[in-house]
Amino acid sequence: MRVPANWPWMILGTLLLLPWLALVLLGGFWLWQNQYLPVGLLVLASFYGALWILSRYLKSLRVPPFDLPLPAPDERWPPAAEAVWIKLDKMAEEINPADYPLTDSGRLLHLARQVIGEVARHYYPKAGQAELDVPLRNILFIAEQVCRDMRQSLDERVPLSHLLTIEDGLQLWKWKEKLKIGHMAYRVSTLLLSPTTALPRELSSFFLGKASTYPIGFLERWLLQTLVKKIGYYAIALYSGQLVPPRLSEPEPEIDRAPPVKKPLRILIAGQVKAGKSSLVNALFGELRAATDVLPLTDALTIYSLKHADMGEVLIFDSPGYGDESHWFTKDPQQALGGFDLILLVCSATQAGREADAQFLNALRAWFDERLERRLPPVLAVVTHIDQLRPVREWHPPYDVQTPQNEKARNIREALEDVAETLHIPLEDSLPVSLQTRGEYNTDVVWTAIAGKLPESLRAQYLRCLPEGKDREKWALIRTQLANTGRLLVSGLKKITS
Repeated sequence: MRVPANWPWMILGTLLLLPWLALVLLGGFWLWQNQYLPVGLLVLASFYGALWILSRYLKSLRVPPFDLPLPAPDERWPPAAEAVWIKLDKMAEEINPADYPLTDSGRLLHLARQVIGEVARHYYPKAGQAELDVPLRNILFIAEQVCRDMRQSLDERVPLSHLLTIEDGLQLWKWKEKLKIGHMAYRVSTLLLSPTTALPRELSSFFLGKASTYPIGFLERWLLQTLVKKIGYYAIALYSGQLVPPRLSEPEPEIDRAPPVKKPLRILIAGQVKAGKSSLVNALFGELRAATDVLPLTDALTIYSLKHADMGEVLIFDSPGYGDESHWFTKDPQQALGGFDLILLVCSATQAGREADAQFLNALRAWFDERLERRLPPVLAVVTHIDQLRPVREWHPPYDVQTPQNEKARNIREALEDVAETLHIPLEDSLPVSLQTRGEYNTDVVWTAIAGKLPESLRAQYLRCLPEGKDREKWALIRTQLANTGRLLVSGLKKITS
């Protein structure tokens, strides 16, 4: 007779169970001897019945028994990536562990192909086999990154996962059915020989067994959901072009931290003629150093450079004023509309017509709607000339525009609401300022609003800088490949001529 290879573990398990088994037998005997067995059975049934009902309720709500977080999308992703992530999130939510056993590598591979295919079809809807339209090294990189992240998740979240071997898992799976048969024979024999001790145990195993299957199923489901989202995460990064696998001689890319290209934040100041753009530049930044060598977008833009304590270098683009018929930004939309990370739209409170401002924002939004790989930069409306609103001669700041108490404050509030409604922006993004000789007012609010929009601006900057980083990586890789090919040719020629 062949002795099982894991017999030491079987002895250890038996030694651990014997004291508890003896305690159950002695307790059942004491209850029977003192005629408390019916009461004990009733209390036991009530306790485990309540436990079973609670477990069923929690299972219906899908409340996890412990905290196992799922991968989240990258906040810098453009709208195109967010749309496909919603599909993957639904796929992960509806996944059934019974359809994808963790021991069936074929089914798991099929699941991975489904995820990659979903992402590929989203980015290449006209391709016959879109999932094949990606370099082989990128597929290998997805597998590498997913395996690394899954290993890290298991190490951090699943106790003793670092101690279990493949052999342990296979042995447990093989013994699963044998243990079921042996356990059933044990239960039947004890029920016949000692009903008083077997009945409480059967009630316990029935109710508690139903509850204990929930955490096990939850763990399997969490692993599958994590697998789906991890594969989808890296597939989106690769198919959208946001991530290029590094060469083996380089460190892995930090895709969750810094943008691929370090660039100054670009702020455009736009507005109609005589809206107060130049006055806003002077009020916000005082004496600025003209940056004449910083890649001007168009000849019409005046570019300034500023060193900000929190944002580093910031480029300020002062644009010419536009009107209902003159639009400088339509001459080269790629350069005029797509090159900025935040827009300060200067609107005069005394100007009745805002069609030109609406046309500018409509052109901006239309440009980004056609390019889902980019993200629309945040827009702040700076409402100037508020000191010239009625009553014109009255000017005693500050004014409370949230709860206006006088006619001046009410007129300022109405001007802000009119700008916000016409331009389709939130009211809190409409900022009242005065830049006249009577005294600057509220210009510090503009800097506060810019700081509040910084996270959105950085996301827009990341996607704006991404193509340049991709091109730089592509050409660097081509240069390395050509250099290696050249060395191989030279080595071959040396062998031939020697």
